[in-house]
Amino acid sequence: MTVQKSKFKLLIIFFSFFFLFFGLRFALAQIAVPLGPDIRSIAVIPPRLQISGDPGTTTLEVIKFRNNSDTEQAIKVTIRDFIVTDDKGTPVFVDEEVSGRWSLASWLTVRPSRALVPPKETRSFTLTANIPLDALPGGHYAAVIYEPAEIGPVGRTGEGVQTGGAAIAGDVGTLVYLTVAGPITEDALVRRFEAPRFSEYGPIPFLTEIANQSDVHIRPLGAIEIRNIINKKVTSLELEERNIFPGASIIYENLWDKKWLFGRYKATLNASYGDQGNVLTATIFFWVIPWKVITAIALAIIILILLIILIRRLIKRREEELEEKLVEEEKEVEELKEKLKKKGE
Repeated sequence: MTVQKSKFKLLIIFFSFFFLFFGLRFALAQIAVPLGPDIRSIAVIPPRLQISGDPGTTTLEVIKFRNNSDTEQAIKVTIRDFIVTDDKGTPVFVDEEVSGRWSLASWLTVRPSRALVPPKETRSFTLTANIPLDALPGGHYAAVIYEPAEIGPVGRTGEGVQTGGAAIAGDVGTLVYLTVAGPITEDALVRRFEAPRFSEYGPIPFLTEIANQSDVHIRPLGAIEIRNIINKKVTSLELEERNIFPGASIIYENLWDKKWLFGRYKATLNASYGDQGNVLTATIFFWVIPWKVITAIALAIIILILLIILIRRLIKRREEELEEKLVEEEKEVEELKEKLKKKGE
């Protein structure tokens, strides 16, 4: 009877913990509050827009906002200048006083400036660029930014009218690169082109820094060609296509992903940029020697040679000993013959 009561108590404790654990999980799942739409559920088309025009002209473009989420997205559109100051091409939003001759925001307008985008739908916007007569030739840069809009009473979507819906989770936008026609300076240089001078194994990393000294952004296209000691091409590494802001530089990182290499190699950077087909070039040399493996092999060969020499010496010594013993035996035989001969006489 006591044993049955103990088993009954254990069953009660087990089921109590079971329902407590799963009941708590269920309750937490019911009261969890969604954090809102993920920024990945929003797309802008295109993320980068490159346009050109003459001073005193107007250019119209269509840009789009795609809502891939399951909720309505209330947005408002703003325009801000941007510049790039780091070597990664990161745009930094600034005021016109900071952007200076690269300013573009004041030339652009977007219609409509507010919208409510239903789930799984795309909304088009008209981007107008009014290029002043006194615009400086070269590049001008701004971003069309889609920002979360305050949620107002339900009504029609339009200019200055808010409708019910969810605000977007963060700012996204289109970077606009506008080139004003005219006399433009296109100039760039390879500031750095590096690889380890000596490596034991691959892979071999390459670092390339290209500085833009032009009046307009550039987008270098090119590759790193690698040749071995007999000048045979062994591989080619493509440069990533990236815009370089005027006065800024970009660092490219490439990797020759091969482990077993041997000898002296030549790496040549060849890239072109600009409307005039300007060329950038640079060359470096590097060595890849698996010295630990070579040392181990060399030691093994030396040890093998020493063993062979030692064995040959031992064999030779043994042969000499056998010859000496054979000579002694022959001498003993001769002596025995002489003794037998004397006895016979």
